[in-house]
Formats: sequence, C-alpha cells, structure tokens
Amino acid sequence: MQITVEDGTQVSEEAAKELRKHADMIECQCPNKLLDILEVVRDFERYTENCIEKYPEDRDTHKWLKSSAINLDQLLSTTLIQLARIEGFIDEENKIVDRQNI
Repeated sequence: MQITVEDGTQVSEEAAKELRKHADMIECQCPNKLLDILEVVRDFERYTENCIEKYPEDRDTHKWLKSSAINLDQLLSTTLIQLARIEGFIDEENKIVDRQNI
C-alpha cells in the first residue's frame, strides 16, 4: 500500500488507518497523538468547505482557513511519514511494512 495520496503531499486515509494499527508496537503514544491531530485538522478542513458555501460573505476568510488546514495536513503527514520510517513502520519507498516483518 502506498502511504501518500497521488501527489505525495498527504498521508492517505487508508494509510492513516494502517499506521494506527502499527502504533501499538511502541511504548509512547506519539504516533497515535499525531494521527489524532491529523484527524482533527481534516475534520476542520471539511468544516471550512461547508462554511465557504454557507457563508458567502466570509468566503475569503474560509478559503484562507481551508488553505491553512491543508498546509497543516501536509506538515503532519510529513512528520508522520518520517516518524513511521524511523520506527520501521514504512520502508524507503513509503510502503507500509507488514507487522510480522517488523
């Protein structure tokens, strides 16, 4: 499974679920905490999309907020990928490693 979406800037939803399955393999909860934050950021991005439609007078503000949420998603995704690589959850090609091989 490829860990990122097509353009390589964000962890895919499917990969986030798989990474969460691996997170119990280390004692600290950093991977889970980052995945929790990523989920909140993605929820916020969806929320701002609704606001763009619902509040046309604040369209520019909500577009800016959505753009900021996307930037946060990309930063968190990069952080998660690096952490997963350090912990051995993904390989050099950004493919999730089978738990039995870790």
